[in-house]
Amino acid sequence: MKPETNKRIGRYDLVTPLLPCKDLILAKFEKLLMSGQFILGEEVRLLEEELAAESEVADAVGVASGSSALFVALSVAGVRPGDEVITTPYTFDATIEAIVLLGAVPVLVDIHPHDLNIDPARIEDAVTEKTRAILPVPIFGAPCDMDPILDIGRRFGLQVVTDMAQAWGTLYNGRPIGSFGRMSTLSFYPTKNLPGIGDGGMVFCRDQEDAERIRRIRGHQAVRMNGHLYTGWNSRLDEVQAMVIRIRHARLAEEQRDRDQVAAIYDSYIPPTNRLRTPNGGQGMKVTYHQYWVRSGDRDGLRRLLDSHGIDTGVYYDPPLNHHELVEYCRVQGRLAEAERAGAEVLTLPIHAALPFADAHRIGALVGEFLAGSVASTPA
Repeated sequence: MKPETNKRIGRYDLVTPLLPCKDLILAKFEKLLMSGQFILGEEVRLLEEELAAESEVADAVGVASGSSALFVALSVAGVRPGDEVITTPYTFDATIEAIVLLGAVPVLVDIHPHDLNIDPARIEDAVTEKTRAILPVPIFGAPCDMDPILDIGRRFGLQVVTDMAQAWGTLYNGRPIGSFGRMSTLSFYPTKNLPGIGDGGMVFCRDQEDAERIRRIRGHQAVRMNGHLYTGWNSRLDEVQAMVIRIRHARLAEEQRDRDQVAAIYDSYIPPTNRLRTPNGGQGMKVTYHQYWVRSGDRDGLRRLLDSHGIDTGVYYDPPLNHHELVEYCRVQGRLAEAERAGAEVLTLPIHAALPFADAHRIGALVGEFLAGSVASTPA
């Protein structure tokens, strides 16, 4: 695609990728409208089957949102009031909200500076007799180092549930990130790589029995397990969202190639020390670039420079969750120095399927020059 001069470069473009499939979406919507089957119909069933197969798990269950997916997955994993769930402070609020809503305690441990994911070396020291689960989050579509996390889970009898809201298509050691651990959860929020046009989520289950329990819970049926009665509630994926997601899924490989190309362009300008480095040297790893991040000791200066050139950027998660008001429900394990540093230094650049490659070159060149000290920021 050719860049449009004098047009501001946004972080997202939610409309352009829809244009090639607009007519098909409208035609299928009219069919759905006249069918009267609006909730948990054929589109939901087919989406569950297709994504479960691609994720290499026994089953997948569509639910109302990514947050809902987290809540029901942790419930089925046996998290109860007073339990502890070890997770990362460098993530969106929903990760700890689900834990708190279950009456459990989020335990925040520090992240690894290379990939911004939970540092497995920090997890074991956080385990107590109250620990029930580990909740890794492959942030921005980069794979967590799952082997040591799973090893800790096995040794201490802990459940591993992966919050892969930003990581559809991410691979670890050549396998889908959602195939590791007992369950994983996904969000179909419109900004995600595999999006709907509203809220929606999914839980991926390695055990068919877990999927059957979640199907009951999402439809207001109580479930008794682990000596405890869990209430059902309303968490159903609607047919319109499932239909749109299936259509977008058919085009996802092409859209992901465009993201990969933009990321490769950025990589050509940005030093490795200022960007993502994946576990195990990247062997068998696939990053899906929900966001592309760069870090700088003068993050605000870099942001002002790009803004002066009409380029939108994003700041995540500054401050990290150990500064969130919900921290009173959490336990913070040690100093979270790397999470604090990431919050202060990380800037995300535009990356989406409709970003012209020429724009990516211009952005990458500006960032590279700034990091090299050959171009100055604009005054604050």
